[in-house]
Amino acid sequence: MRKSIFIFCILGLAACNKDRVKITGSISNGENILLHLDEVDVYNTIPADSAVLTGNGKFSFKINTNEPRFYQLRLSENKIIVLFPEPGEHIRLTADASNLIPSLSVEGSHATEQVTKLVKMLNETKTKLDSIAHDYGKAENDTVRIRLDKVYQDVLEAHRKFSIAFILTHYNSLISIYALYQQYLPGSYIFYKGTDMQFFRIVADSLNKYYPGSKHVKALVAYTDNMIGKYKSQTILQRAMETEASLPEVALPDMRGDTVDLKSLKGKVVLLSFWATYCESCVQQNLELKKIYNQFKSKGFEVMQVSFDNNEETWKQAVRYDELPWISLIDTKYPNSVVAGNFNITGIPANYLIGRDNVSILGKNLTPAQLKDKLLDIQP
Repeated sequence: MRKSIFIFCILGLAACNKDRVKITGSISNGENILLHLDEVDVYNTIPADSAVLTGNGKFSFKINTNEPRFYQLRLSENKIIVLFPEPGEHIRLTADASNLIPSLSVEGSHATEQVTKLVKMLNETKTKLDSIAHDYGKAENDTVRIRLDKVYQDVLEAHRKFSIAFILTHYNSLISIYALYQQYLPGSYIFYKGTDMQFFRIVADSLNKYYPGSKHVKALVAYTDNMIGKYKSQTILQRAMETEASLPEVALPDMRGDTVDLKSLKGKVVLLSFWATYCESCVQQNLELKKIYNQFKSKGFEVMQVSFDNNEETWKQAVRYDELPWISLIDTKYPNSVVAGNFNITGIPANYLIGRDNVSILGKNLTPAQLKDKLLDIQP
């Protein structure tokens, strides 16, 4: 009986260790600094643990997890070590707090070791770009600026190619998600070209097979589908403009039931506006737009406004009540509207300012103040 209990305990301990990750190490020049361990969720970071570094900079954390997850060790907002632990691993780190990323050494976790290489490369790329940007700011002639701009783009492209190779090598690992979302400046991503969507698709489809239950993978799949959908809409619009030398067709009924076509307004500067009576900000914007319309209508300015209301009577009453003086049309098929799809309308109010050639777009989603400034610059 005692032997059975002993074996049971041993098996239980082994199972427990299998789902545990241990993170130990030392960070020199970081004595008495509070080191944070955060889980990196899809949209935010969740504090998991913290510890004050000892006199020799040593630390130790334990995590219970039965699946690969994203974590980070944080000394400060700009001093972060990225971790991709898998169940059962013992990650060992050493670093110097005064030179954190270049000095970082990782053992015991293949994924963390690999992503550390990428982080170090990105850190080097940022340093090079900062130096080039500094020289660009001090440059006194265009020739030097043009040369520096090319060097800047070459450095960026070199890191992009390195990242592509990284993704194609680690397409079946969650660390490829980190590679996709690298930023060399806040809001400026390494992968920014339209053709880069293929790498999002490759990673999303692959990881969805390996980690179908991962919230990170689900978020990536949704983001990729949405991004590709938007790109296709923009491509359709661009092809229409280039091939037909005209904007997508807008031919809808007005207040009397007569069909009015956008093409019929060629020769005028047209604000193609989208709204609905249930949209309070749209109604408020219309009141401001009336003043601008009255000021510029004699100079060849026209407003073609499309309502996405599903009830014609409600729309007609609103147009009459607010005394809207321009061309008012209705598209009762929204949200399945062809016009909304062709013009990539994802929210209202929305608008396009179209030139007299009925092709060129002079502005998009302009506020009344921005519209007025644009019209002041347009010749009669």
